[in-house]
Amino acid sequence: MPAVTPDEENLTRLCMIGCGGLATSRIWPCFPRLPVRLVGVCDLDEAKARRNARRHGGEAVYADFEKMLDETKPDGVVVCVGPQGHYALGKRILEKGYPLYTEKPPAPTAAQAWELAEAARKSNVLCMTAFKYRHAPALVKAKEILESTEFGGLQALNILRTAGGIQHLDKPGQQYHFLLDFCIHPIDEALFLGGPVQSVYAVGRGTDSFAVTLVYASGAVGGLTMSARGTFKRPIDRVEILGNPGHAIEIQDQIFMSYHVEDQPKYEHHPRFCTAGGDSLKETGFLTEVEAFVQHLRGQRPLEAVASRIDESVQSMALYEAIRKSVETGQPVRPEVFAHEPAVAGAAR
Repeated sequence: MPAVTPDEENLTRLCMIGCGGLATSRIWPCFPRLPVRLVGVCDLDEAKARRNARRHGGEAVYADFEKMLDETKPDGVVVCVGPQGHYALGKRILEKGYPLYTEKPPAPTAAQAWELAEAARKSNVLCMTAFKYRHAPALVKAKEILESTEFGGLQALNILRTAGGIQHLDKPGQQYHFLLDFCIHPIDEALFLGGPVQSVYAVGRGTDSFAVTLVYASGAVGGLTMSARGTFKRPIDRVEILGNPGHAIEIQDQIFMSYHVEDQPKYEHHPRFCTAGGDSLKETGFLTEVEAFVQHLRGQRPLEAVASRIDESVQSMALYEAIRKSVETGQPVRPEVFAHEPAVAGAAR
């Protein structure tokens, strides 16, 4: 292996676990645009790990993540595998004292996400979840506007999100796969934009389509409509936010945002970008979430300024479980509140 140059010594040293489809198409392309070195690449399929390391400059390949961490001693670890893996791998990584970034969801259950938060607290490191909507420029600006005095705070919210892939929902243990794996994004988005939820009432048509009514602690109301009976080739992603009379924010495809008062435009976020330049990774939040993790590791972003920390992710998982329980019981449900949230500390390493 060539000697490390002085410039490379100033780069943040990351280990990456996961070389599957989502990781390869959405997370790996972010690394060349950030001041990082991939000192370790790990996957149970070592051939995939070698492939991604070769394509993206990974310095060493492993099938054993513990061996990788012990030999490379990175500044932080990125994990993109699946809910159970995020929990099982993540807990061990945090216990070993390494800052952690996982794809969504952080764990199969809110209780297990809470365990990750507790492990992060004990090790005094950052644990964050890749809830990309909290990092997408259009959503960040919308949040800023709706919290302004002029807008008057949230009064009503509506989210419509569709996807494809209903064919696997009848498999044993997969009945709620769509609600957890895909709908967790709009569920988290509803919390990001509206704050704590006081009550949930949800109905489902099978396990591929859901309608959810939310009552926020602030008194605002919201609705979520989520269905797998669309297509990934042309998904629908639309958000409508209402504040003071005549004040409305609309967000389309998590990228384009407009704010109107009556019929007059007040603000628009309509970026012009080229997918060949990787700009879509920024506008959809993938690049900006990985960047936030790296900036924290480099001492450039304090913990409180990192969106989608594990303490926030726990609440999103609790809302998911409340929706599922309401569907199953036909009754309104109050989301579980993790009242004694661990102080999720995390000084840069």
